[in-house]
Amino acid sequence: MKNIDCLSLKMKSESRAAWNYILQKGFWIVGPAGNSVRDFVKKTLGYDDDILDEQVRTIFLNNSPVDSIDGVYVEEGAKLALGGAMPGLVGIVMGRDNPYKEFRSGISCKETEGAGGSSQQVRVFLKIFSTLAVATGTDILTKGLELKAETLRDFLEKQKVHLLNPEVLTSLDSTDDAPIRFTVEFKN
Repeated sequence: MKNIDCLSLKMKSESRAAWNYILQKGFWIVGPAGNSVRDFVKKTLGYDDDILDEQVRTIFLNNSPVDSIDGVYVEEGAKLALGGAMPGLVGIVMGRDNPYKEFRSGISCKETEGAGGSSQQVRVFLKIFSTLAVATGTDILTKGLELKAETLRDFLEKQKVHLLNPEVLTSLDSTDDAPIRFTVEFKN
């Protein structure tokens, strides 16, 4: 594979909804080390406190539900999942800061001591679900994310009709499956 720092994709606007698949399947993102979940998400995704407190109702870190987004810290290689409110009883119980969280106290993330902000970077596997993917996905894709080259290549092949710069596909022509960083710009 050719050495690419960051691939710039230009897509037709009508392809935006298809990208929710990638956001929900998961991708890698790089952000500052030593930050709480709240600070990591604010710094890497650009979410503000209103989005975090009102729209992000379900958070999992390494497969465990998170209640204290200020007391749990993100580390290198972590798996982070963000979503809106989930439906049903399970959704209520798994959502953060609810009266039923004691039912899952054995599997919830415990508060940890953080190192505070750091100039070092961590690579985190992130998934964005439900209405959150729809509401914030464009900004995330514009900022950039990382996928295995094969995953990106397969997705773009299916979206080829919407790709405004199809020559980027030649950059992905290889059996090498190294991660590749890319940004997406949507145009009318």
